[in-house]
Amino acid sequence: MRADRQHWESVRVMIAAARHLLTGAAVGAGLALAVATANAAPVSCKGFMENLQAKVPDLKPQFVRPVIVSRGGALFGNEVHDLITNLRVDGQLFCDNDRFVRFEMKVHAPFGAALQRGAERIEVAASIYKLRWPQSKAAATLRRMRSDAAEYLRASAQRGDVFVSGKIEEHAGEAGDLALVWTRSDRTFILVEYRP
Repeated sequence: MRADRQHWESVRVMIAAARHLLTGAAVGAGLALAVATANAAPVSCKGFMENLQAKVPDLKPQFVRPVIVSRGGALFGNEVHDLITNLRVDGQLFCDNDRFVRFEMKVHAPFGAALQRGAERIEVAASIYKLRWPQSKAAATLRRMRSDAAEYLRASAQRGDVFVSGKIEEHAGEAGDLALVWTRSDRTFILVEYRP
């Protein structure tokens, strides 16, 4: 009788431990889902603009509404904001109401050290906010992409391509995608929202 009691007591303890384990797994899965949902949540255009102004204030970034004359619907969203800085940087932010759709930034040759540093800081700040990456990941990813774009540009010129360019993309899952397109005369940085 005592052996049966001990057996059932050990079964009860194992069932209680299994319940705790399942509860912990469910809580962990819920937290993972909450983080994934937060990373996939739409990015606000207003937040993107404010973040860029806060992260690189010395470049004096401002977003202004351009005059657009077109026929038909908007290509990337129904609102466009031009980026103006104290550097030779052209940028456009495309929004659907306040939802981020696309950001493009272009710098033109000659690529001086100050222009390159400023453009790189804008790229990192934009990537951190849009993709919700830590500073270290954004900086390292963009450094690798710039190195690859430069190498692809050299290889394109050596091959004698009709359109000489270095292009590279990075897919960040539901957070979005980023790309660099370099030519001899300009360098373009592109961030886009995820579209399933």
